[in-house]
Amino acid sequence: MSGHRPRKTTAAARKQNAASAAQRGSTAAIPTAILAGTFAALASVFAKLTLDARTVEFLQTACNAVLAPTTPYCTSFFIAKEGETSPVVVAVRSACFALIFICNAAMWTLFTKALNRSKSSATVTVINSAANFCITAVLGYVLFSEPLALQWWFGASLIVVGSVLVSSDEANASTKKKNE
Repeated sequence: MSGHRPRKTTAAARKQNAASAAQRGSTAAIPTAILAGTFAALASVFAKLTLDARTVEFLQTACNAVLAPTTPYCTSFFIAKEGETSPVVVAVRSACFALIFICNAAMWTLFTKALNRSKSSATVTVINSAANFCITAVLGYVLFSEPLALQWWFGASLIVVGSVLVSSDEANASTKKKNE
């Protein structure tokens, strides 16, 4: 096969290949931005678990869900002597504190990848913010029984709609520049 030479591609074929690769990268930016928003929401959940007084109750509920609800082990495991904190609670809070940084690092890594894959940074920012808002709201409701008032959803929707408008304006401006 020493005589085999690869076919040279024309400039038009190279341009078409580059355009299709850019399009694939642009569509890959959306799931990456959603995942980045998910990690941002998880970081806020771990921050709340690190500092919230209800963490012990949350741990007892989780322990009772895994073990039998009547097991005294779950109750005694998280309760320390008067004025002390249980070593298990300290370990869980420390793990949650570390997970804040891990989730933030993952979020920034994925957000940067999404920015590199997308044609518009505003689109990635809008998707990331919308995912972060919605996932934070759902996790807060499910894990911490936080109310989801209609006013909160209205305000979050206004923020997302405003971001979409800014994003579309940026896309229109870049299209006009290309056409000129």
